[in-house]
Amino acid sequence: MPVFDAIVVGAGPAGAAAARGLAAGGAHVCLLERARFPRSKPCGGGITTRALSRFPWLEAALPRIPTHWVSRLYLEAGDGNHVVLTSERPAVVLVRRIEFDELLARLAVEAGAELCEGAWVSQVDAGDDRVTVRTRDGRQFTGRYLVAADGVNGVVTRRLGLHQGWDGEAVALDMMEEAPDALLRATDPATLWVAYGHGGADGYGYVFPKQGHVNVGIGCLLSCFREQVRMPPYEFQSGFVGHLVAQGVLQGVSSREHFTPCHIPVGGPIERTAAGRVLVAGDAGGFVNAYTAEGIYYAMVTGDLAAGAILAAFRAGAPDGGRAARHYVRAWKREIGTELRDARLIQKYLFRDSRRIANVVGGAGHHRDLAATIIAYAMGTISYRDARRRVLLQFPRTALRLAKIAVFG
Repeated sequence: MPVFDAIVVGAGPAGAAAARGLAAGGAHVCLLERARFPRSKPCGGGITTRALSRFPWLEAALPRIPTHWVSRLYLEAGDGNHVVLTSERPAVVLVRRIEFDELLARLAVEAGAELCEGAWVSQVDAGDDRVTVRTRDGRQFTGRYLVAADGVNGVVTRRLGLHQGWDGEAVALDMMEEAPDALLRATDPATLWVAYGHGGADGYGYVFPKQGHVNVGIGCLLSCFREQVRMPPYEFQSGFVGHLVAQGVLQGVSSREHFTPCHIPVGGPIERTAAGRVLVAGDAGGFVNAYTAEGIYYAMVTGDLAAGAILAAFRAGAPDGGRAARHYVRAWKREIGTELRDARLIQKYLFRDSRRIANVVGGAGHHRDLAATIIAYAMGTISYRDARRRVLLQFPRTALRLAKIAVFG
């Protein structure tokens, strides 16, 4: 049985990016995936184009799968007021995860990674010099490092005591269906549609038009759903679809066959994202924007940073795993730490009072500089830090309120 330089558990965006980065850097890496491709994954499938700036190899590969580019965003507040933001160039690319995830896994294989499908991990042991992974069917894999990228309900962090699960304030319930256009379709396929506060929920509903399909969903904190929504998830979501059909946003009918609820971690990164020879990336580590619920970009960033940390440890000849763990934590905090922290503050501030969302929507409509900043950040033409600085200069009162939340909770 070979000893791999690294084992990556989970072949979603985080795991595939990690495996690709490791293999491209010369590491002998095994990518474990419990399902077999093509496999479904509930997700809106929206990727801001800044991901293409961060990962040039992704832009070159996207023509291999169906994509749908949009340059217009419709935002609606709970009071019915809305604003339409338009960019000169496409700002978001929409994909189906059944195709996108397989593409990323194949790119990892093309870089030299070994892909092992149908590998459902059941046990993980981390020692001083290696990590051992066992699957339900009795197979065993051994590596010098392990990247845990097995999702919000992954087993690796629990088995190793890095994270014991999410409470209702730290995870959102996303109720969504991805339906073919023959059953349900967006009346305006050029627009990404988002509305806040449907049915008293503290999250938002969305319509993501794709090539031949549409993703329609509504998400809110799990605690909010349990306390305020008095119906089963599909009944709530199908009611939302019926509302959009009546509004003329959609045409067609909801289908339970295409409905797949899922959990999204929105409480911020877990406390221990690395320990010894184990690095945690993507949803498994809570790397999701708490306000927008965007996860693909952060998954790929953390997967790539995990690969870089492991390769740096190899180059330095580090005998212990601690060097890679420290390198990784410093790297993700430097690149996305402030962004994820602020997203959590924004989520807590805005969703406490529906009037605050209405003020943001109204502000974007009346202050074109703010709208331009939002679009420029989504397209990757300005950094998060620059976008944050511009917004704080334009809206100092909001900045002060967010600072108070950070101090007092």
